[in-house]
Amino acid sequence: MKAAIFLALVAAAYSLEVGTQTGTTPPAVPCPDSLCKGKADGNFEYYYYGAYNSHYFLQCSNGLASCQACWPLSLEFSEGCNQCLYNRKDDCVTTQPWHPATTFACPDKCPGRGPHFSGNIKDDHEPRQYVACFHGQTVGCIACPSGLLFNEEWNACLYQGKYKTEPESPPKH
Repeated sequence: MKAAIFLALVAAAYSLEVGTQTGTTPPAVPCPDSLCKGKADGNFEYYYYGAYNSHYFLQCSNGLASCQACWPLSLEFSEGCNQCLYNRKDDCVTTQPWHPATTFACPDKCPGRGPHFSGNIKDDHEPRQYVACFHGQTVGCIACPSGLLFNEEWNACLYQGKYKTEPESPPKH
C-alpha cells in the first residue's frame, strides 16, 4: 500500500514538472469518464457536478473523457463553434466538426519575439499547427482541426490557410 502511494506521489510530481519548452501547464481539472456518459464523440462544455468552467472543454472519444484547457486560459470554449475564443459568444471562425490532428514536433519560436510577446505564431515547417506563446515562452503547439491551416495574420485555422468557409469546388464540365 505504501509503495502504491509513493508511486502515485512520484507520478503526480512528475506530471507537474514542466520543461523549458512548454511553459506553465494549466491546472488540471477533475475529468472522470462518467462526464462522457450518454455523449457522442466530440467536444463539449466542461461541467463538473453542475459547476461550469468556460476555460476548459470536455473531449469524449468512445466514452473516454479528456478535459482540455483553452490556451491561454483567458480564452473560453464555445461548444457551438467547437473552439476556444476570446469570448465564447464571439462569431465562429469555422463550425466544421473537429477531429484531433497528429501531434507534430513543436519548435521553440517564442523567445525570438521578445519577453512580452503573448500570442500564436505560425510554424513554418508544419502549417497544420501553431506555436502558442505566453510572455515570450513557448507553451506548446496546437494542431488545427483536420483540413485547416494556421493563418498568423487572422490568428485562426482556416481552409487553405486563407478562407473562413470551405471554398466551393469549380464545376466540372
